[in-house]
Amino acid sequence: MADEPRRLRVTAHLDRLAAVRSFVREAVADFGGSERAADDLVQAVDEATCNVMLHGYRGRPGEIEIEAALRDRRIEISVLDRGPAFDPTTAPNSDASGAPARRRPGGMGVGIRLLRTMADEVRHHVRPGGGNVLTLVRSIDEPRA
Repeated sequence: MADEPRRLRVTAHLDRLAAVRSFVREAVADFGGSERAADDLVQAVDEATCNVMLHGYRGRPGEIEIEAALRDRRIEISVLDRGPAFDPTTAPNSDASGAPARRRPGGMGVGIRLLRTMADEVRHHVRPGGGNVLTLVRSIDEPRA
């Protein structure tokens, strides 16, 4: 059915990001989401997944699960990993006034701002047994607030 939850499991390698983006775009389309909602969620999930690959697993082997569901005309996409606990919802927004490298080493914090910009809601909780669940919520058709 069109509104049944979907799941994707990928290894934590950057070459798997294309599969993640495709999965998100197809799930949003299947749920009846607008092109803008798809663009926003593809970008946000790509950023979150890339962060897990680069910073969470730090080049070590690992898996990432992506779950997509439709609830009350809102798409919820969760990124699940087994990396060290990190809650981006508590991190401060980056300063957008300068170049990323000048704001903080490596441009840290820019991705967190992106997540908050592309989603209506960002939630995090520690996964039972260790790891993270980051959930991005976006209306299927309304512009972000």
